[in-house]
Amino acid sequence: MPNQLTRLKTELLKPGRKFTIPEARKIVNEIHDHCLIDTNDRFHNPFFHEICPLLLIAEHVSDRTTSIRFTGTNTRFNGLIFLGDEKCGQIVEMTAAIDGHNDALQMELLEQRGHAPGFVKIQAVGNKRNRIFGKNETNSFSATDYDQKTLLPRLESALALKKRKAPKNPHYTNAWLGIVFDDWISPRSVSRKKRRFDPICKKALGDASKWQAPFSRVYFVGISRLYLFDSCVAN
Repeated sequence: MPNQLTRLKTELLKPGRKFTIPEARKIVNEIHDHCLIDTNDRFHNPFFHEICPLLLIAEHVSDRTTSIRFTGTNTRFNGLIFLGDEKCGQIVEMTAAIDGHNDALQMELLEQRGHAPGFVKIQAVGNKRNRIFGKNETNSFSATDYDQKTLLPRLESALALKKRKAPKNPHYTNAWLGIVFDDWISPRSVSRKKRRFDPICKKALGDASKWQAPFSRVYFVGISRLYLFDSCVAN
């Protein structure tokens, strides 16, 4: 439904528009559940890597008076969460601990062959015009190996990268940082996700005295919209 997606996207990203949490949830859910967003669509990553996880963070800290603003490309951060009577709002920056290039290769291979391995590196050479894929046969892998050798380094790298960029962006001082990652490798059960991912997120966060500046709070958010880790609660 291209027209429906365009209408909802325009409404969601209207400059200066503030939403109550129920209002934002209604629009985001309508897009998430009823609109097809191609992986090549420019709205794909902003929606799944910024808007959805930002809403989950807002829901996590919200009360009846909380509101949210999605800033899109108009600012050097991704959103504002207004707690109570705050007029300025809490700045929230989102980043993705996701290998977007590998995901794109996976979708390309899936379209070509009808199947593709998940959660592993796709074997391919060339660009989109002359791509040649390897065998890419699905091999079993250890969940522990994936968590420690793939997921953990991605989370640590995403956090370190934002810290390195912080001196060039004054908005990051005391901002909240959200790091979104692919948690679909774990079942939909929230309790099972927490048992699996909480220790990894704590390890990625490390010593609070080392990660805190300039961010005042860090969240790790699953792309499933079911999992959230809050550094303030963890510590």
